[in-house]
Amino acid sequence: MLNIPRHEKFRAPSGQILDYYDLFLIQEMEANRTIEWSDKEVTFNSGFQCNVYLRMRSDLTHNVPLLLRAGHQIKKTILGLRPTHGPKFCLIGIPTAGTPLAQAAAMASFDPQRQLTSTICFRQLRSELKKGHGKTADTMWAGPPELEHYSPATVENVVSTAKAYFDHLKHLEEDGYPTKEMWHIAFADWELGGTEALSDAGYTNGLVLYRMRDMIAALVHLGVWPAEYYQETNRRVNAWRVAKGLNTR
Repeated sequence: MLNIPRHEKFRAPSGQILDYYDLFLIQEMEANRTIEWSDKEVTFNSGFQCNVYLRMRSDLTHNVPLLLRAGHQIKKTILGLRPTHGPKFCLIGIPTAGTPLAQAAAMASFDPQRQLTSTICFRQLRSELKKGHGKTADTMWAGPPELEHYSPATVENVVSTAKAYFDHLKHLEEDGYPTKEMWHIAFADWELGGTEALSDAGYTNGLVLYRMRDMIAALVHLGVWPAEYYQETNRRVNAWRVAKGLNTR
């Protein structure tokens, strides 16, 4: 366990400044194997191959303190945004990994010593619709948006090419959600073209907490990973972006 000074800050390759809380979270995610280096290449659904993998599934739900730390960082981002509709943000996790992150952010917004209600709530998005039973709201993907009360926003664990993201956004649109006005928050971005694809399709209120290359560079900065891990990942991401006609950095 590294002892990170409270004043520690790191300017990541993207230019984002990562402070003590960012660095502590990233370090803990590596220790939990939420982000890990594998000697064997991992092949993504898109075909992209890399030695770094971000999980954020049972590895987080089995480590509640780490899940809540991630939720706290999402909460800070949410509370800095303008509501798009009703006064209270309602987070909708993109199945399945985004669901516990949305719940963690909502729970992190509750302070029992200062208030009786949370400043953020959450709602579950189904992977499949119920068939032929349940109340009307139970036969919808997420239930009615109730825009007079809530500003709905989606939460995803990581964006790569955003193929699955589009399917879930269509489900929300079937329920009447104004997806092109809503905020869409991703914990991490692989920079494989997904955020650009979402923006090009009209989903312009997108935010990313961390870029994967920045997280890897932070682990190098902290002395957890060797510099070669960042160099190799950066080479692969840039090669992918060139092949797809995207800008590189």
